[in-house]
Amino acid sequence: MRRSTLTLLLLLSAGCARSTLVRQGPPVIVATPELAKQSGFEPWAISMPFGHAQDGSALVLKFLERAETSGARYVSNVQVVFMANDAGTELECRTHLMPEGSVPPWKALVRTAMKAGEYAPLRLVLRPVPDMMTVCQQVVVSRTVVEAIRGGLHAPQGAFALSTQTYTTSSPETRCGSMPMTRILSRYAFEDAVNYVPPRIDRLEQARPELKLQETEAECMPRDPRAPRTNRIEALAYGGAGPRAAFLELPMPAPAPAPVEAREPSSQVDL
Repeated sequence: MRRSTLTLLLLLSAGCARSTLVRQGPPVIVATPELAKQSGFEPWAISMPFGHAQDGSALVLKFLERAETSGARYVSNVQVVFMANDAGTELECRTHLMPEGSVPPWKALVRTAMKAGEYAPLRLVLRPVPDMMTVCQQVVVSRTVVEAIRGGLHAPQGAFALSTQTYTTSSPETRCGSMPMTRILSRYAFEDAVNYVPPRIDRLEQARPELKLQETEAECMPRDPRAPRTNRIEALAYGGAGPRAAFLELPMPAPAPAPVEAREPSSQVDL
């Protein structure tokens, strides 16, 4: 996988309180790199670390909220990155979230265990988990109807006085309800190690109908020594206030004095 040189910004730890900032513009669009570049905005790197026992659906939604807080109009190259270890080799394992229809046909959209000889963290782990499902059924509903009528032409005195008649009608109705169930959660060994629940595309679309995403298979690579040692969601953002926007609700620290004799610092980190 080709890597990009990104300026990292760790926005928010998974245990932090929800941001008090409000959205600065319209919902951010998850786009392909090609489309995002056509926007003309200067790209900047955005990253959000997270800890153990996290729900991927909630994390992705929170990540998009943080991008919107900065005023970003587009994000591309959205990746969920995990630290892993395979027989002493430090790895970065990641999946990509891409717009619907942009995933190459040779990359399956189902979680598939890699072939023998690949990294052990890519092994699939199946676990039963509790869940709720919606069940609908058609039932026949009976109703009692009370109808007002007037007397006929040949009726005795008071023919035009109102009277009532009662009868029963039946009609089919569809009724739905929730019931508990157990489903099998399929996740990679590196996700299972931190009890991470992969994002569910249907839940993302339920929360944000404009989101039409697909998740690729995972891949693992030796970790670059300069890369952060944190599980994180990262992407390129286009437009908005840029990296400083993430800390608008916090006091900005005074810049530290530069050392007298030091080599020029680099603000770039190879992901």
